Amino acid sequence: MSDNKPDKVNDLLEAAINNSTQAWDAQSKYFDDFIKRNVAAFATLSDARIESLKAIGESQSFNQAFEANIAYEQTVRDEFRKMREDNERAWIDLEMKLSAIYVTTDNNEESPHH
Repeated sequence: MSDNKPDKVNDLLEAAINNSTQAWDAQSKYFDDFIKRNVAAFATLSDARIESLKAIGESQSFNQAFEANIAYEQTVRDEFRKMREDNERAWIDLEMKLSAIYVTTDNNEESPHH
């Protein structure tokens, strides 16, 4: 005989709905924050580029203009490094949240997704 009594099936369905809702919320927050982080990074880069072009335009020598561009390039490297690190941390956080939702730590319980 099957162990799937109506109460057990109802509990499994409720758990699946709850898990799916929690996962949806976690993923939605991740992607909302991802977009905000990336837009902020590119806004910073845009502002830095405008300032570097102003500095290049006001330069009195080729060396000053070159140094202004080198400074901008360093800003680009730093901003992309920061964005990548922030995105990696956020991804790891999302993985941990999803694991907490779907992976059962109590061996007596069964996840409806396994």
